[in-house]
Amino acid sequence: MYKVISETVRMQGWAMVAGALFALAFAPPAWAQEPSAGPLTLAQAIDTVLARYPSIDAARSAIDAARARTMQSNADRLPQVSGQAGYTYNSLRPYVAFSFPGGPSGAIYENVQDAYGLSVTARQLLTDFGRTDKIVEMARSGQITAKDALEDTEHQLGYQVIQSFYGVLLLRSSADVAREEIGALEEALRISQRKFGAGSATKFDVLTTQVRLANARNHLTDTLASLEKQENGLRQLLGRQLGMPLDIAGDFDADAAAIPETVAISDGLHNRPEMKLARDDEQTSRLKLDAADRGNRPSLDAQVTGGVENGVVPNLYDNRGYVTAGLSLEVPIFTGRRVTGDRIEADAGVRSAQARERELSETITTDVANAYADLNAAKARLGSADTLVAQAKEAQALAQTRYANGVITNFELLDAQSTLRSAELGRLQARYDCVLARQAVARAAGVAPQP
Repeated sequence: MYKVISETVRMQGWAMVAGALFALAFAPPAWAQEPSAGPLTLAQAIDTVLARYPSIDAARSAIDAARARTMQSNADRLPQVSGQAGYTYNSLRPYVAFSFPGGPSGAIYENVQDAYGLSVTARQLLTDFGRTDKIVEMARSGQITAKDALEDTEHQLGYQVIQSFYGVLLLRSSADVAREEIGALEEALRISQRKFGAGSATKFDVLTTQVRLANARNHLTDTLASLEKQENGLRQLLGRQLGMPLDIAGDFDADAAAIPETVAISDGLHNRPEMKLARDDEQTSRLKLDAADRGNRPSLDAQVTGGVENGVVPNLYDNRGYVTAGLSLEVPIFTGRRVTGDRIEADAGVRSAQARERELSETITTDVANAYADLNAAKARLGSADTLVAQAKEAQALAQTRYANGVITNFELLDAQSTLRSAELGRLQARYDCVLARQAVARAAGVAPQP
């Protein structure tokens, strides 16, 4: 009996230990119990998009492809080694028969019935008078173009994130202002209905408030719809599923200084990715023109072949090793005007790239000027926005007091409230315009996207 009890206790102890180990194995680790990261900032949003967006992966793949093309074009300058092996069965064996008096007859064969050979050939380009060098330089120029194309993609995506991010902030703030207006109208409606019940207000006051409340609610509905679309666009950039929570944090820093206009134009002419791509196109076209000029130049090769084969007289069945070496010179005589066509095409590419550069110079100057015009206008509106909001708040407070005392009508009170909301939205819009205009200046100057 004691043995049974002891065995039972031991089994229970093992069960408790196993349960504890199981709980420890499947319990979340300490780091997993830490609070989740806070709201997403603009800098984090930009980094997230640039780290995972498909067009970035495509641009990086284009760089790898350009690097591979450089390797391919450089291959002609390196030794080329190839191996050959062959076997031939020949049922026809010409021979010369002979015989000696008093001796056996014989025959001399010209070939073997089973012939085989094994050889290795090495070829080295000695010179083609710079033609391959220009082709390699042209391929390397393509690598630079691919890298600048990646930078252009990053700039476009980064500024798209900035615009979408601030658009969400603006619409969320606009929705908050709309909700405040609805709350104020609901309170005004409650007061007007109470006064109408007491006989101190007319039905017109109640109806006017109801109409304005309905319009405010419709405005909020439209704002929320726009907000949902803007959030969906930001979710797409971030790689999040539709409907997932989007917790972001930021503010409209309208006081940050912008790049001076002259500096922005100068930097844009040198740093804009579009301008870099145009210069890359010109450089590639010039290298293509140089390569075309060398398209009809001769090439000198050296070749060495070593191997083993049978069927060599006089001992046809012996395996014989051999080595051959030589030089070959190839001189193009007539190429069917291919070189002329390549030269004309490359020259046209140079002129096209130069025209594109001139166009971009004018575009960059205009972009900077337009961004500064928007920035100055937004700052001018922002300068008076705070004063307008303060005055509108004071006017609303006076209107509420006068309305409570029966001095003004409900219509005048609602006008004061609407003026305040419009002033708040105007200030918000001015701050938003300041931020976007400053970002537009930075983008026109070729500055990488940043908060």
